[in-house]
Amino acid sequence: MYNEQLEKLIEMALMDGELTEKEKQVLFKKAEAMGVDFDEFEMVLDARLFEKQESMNQNTQSNAAPKSDKLGDIRKCPACGAIAETFATKCPECGTEFRNIEASQNIVKFFEKLDEVESKREDSIYDTRINKSNIGFGTVLLWLFFWYIMLPFKLIGFILNKSKPTKWSTTDSRKEELILNFPVPASREEIMEFLTLASSKINSNSYFNVFSEETKYKNTWNKIWLKKIEQIHSKAVLAMKDDKKSFEEVNKISESARYAVKNNNKKVLHITLGFVALIAALIIWGIISSKIDDSHLKEQKELKSKVESFIKSTEYDKAEEIIATMDNENFIVELKSKIQLDELTNKLNELEVYLKNKEYSKLKLELEKLTWTKISDNYDSERIERESFKIFLQKKKAINNQLPEKYRIEIESEYSL
Repeated sequence: MYNEQLEKLIEMALMDGELTEKEKQVLFKKAEAMGVDFDEFEMVLDARLFEKQESMNQNTQSNAAPKSDKLGDIRKCPACGAIAETFATKCPECGTEFRNIEASQNIVKFFEKLDEVESKREDSIYDTRINKSNIGFGTVLLWLFFWYIMLPFKLIGFILNKSKPTKWSTTDSRKEELILNFPVPASREEIMEFLTLASSKINSNSYFNVFSEETKYKNTWNKIWLKKIEQIHSKAVLAMKDDKKSFEEVNKISESARYAVKNNNKKVLHITLGFVALIAALIIWGIISSKIDDSHLKEQKELKSKVESFIKSTEYDKAEEIIATMDNENFIVELKSKIQLDELTNKLNELEVYLKNKEYSKLKLELEKLTWTKISDNYDSERIERESFKIFLQKKKAINNQLPEKYRIEIESEYSL
């Protein structure tokens, strides 16, 4: 892996299965001079030390037990002397558990090494922290009035965000490599300890943060830790063939970790299906509402046509009765305006007789009495009413202009409505 000189120094330092501070200083100084990455070299050195210690332990055990090409490496039980398989966690004869205190300490050192790598994380473009923005009043108003526009954009943004890989740093890559490449121990207490610590790293998500960037990052780590748990479980299958009780505990912890990951995925599925169902419901409701509105509008138009026919025949009472059953405000204002225009037009026509008889004073008085009564109460309906109001003013102005100047009245503006 490294050049011959550095490899030789490493071999000499690890020959006795221990690594003193003095030996570490020499090795790190040499590695630094050769341009080797400090963190990488430290990780490799720890792995080499662990391998050397494992090898020495196996050699010690092999002195007390024979080797066979047929059976593989075997060892003797320290309690009864019975031969046990290499990966066995307990003696098949007397049930004595095989322990490896040194390896157990290596598991603790492994997690300490993970914490050490994490402590060296620096803020960068890979930083997984999120700027959590507060929902302001403006955002609430936008969703309140323009939800039908905001919702599709939010859905598109969500799909794009889920399709992107999670942010990953060099520190994350080093931790992942250290976790997946760390050898799984063989003794019962080591397997249980390693499995318990690994399963504790599985994070559970809530429905409120299931789609956040932070959760996506945690889910990636959940998959990595689940891979390690599966490695430990596979090792336990071999090591605990004769220890069913311990293997049941391993199965229980492993299944709990699998369930936590599956449960996180289910929450994503639930939210996604709920979101899709909401969109579908809104679309269906929009279609149904549109059909209902079209049917209702058609009905209102039919009633409007009947009212207009009654107005033409001056049957205003019948027209008013139908108008009272209508609920389209614009149609109501339009029809009532036509009725009022028709009634005022008839009264203006009756004033022609005063004009012929040159009874200008009476005509002036009667003309002043004829005023428009406002019907509408909002801008849209007022715009509709103004059309009839303008016609009335034109007819009123036509009669007024036929009067001698001193008898003329002031005609109101069309915008005085």
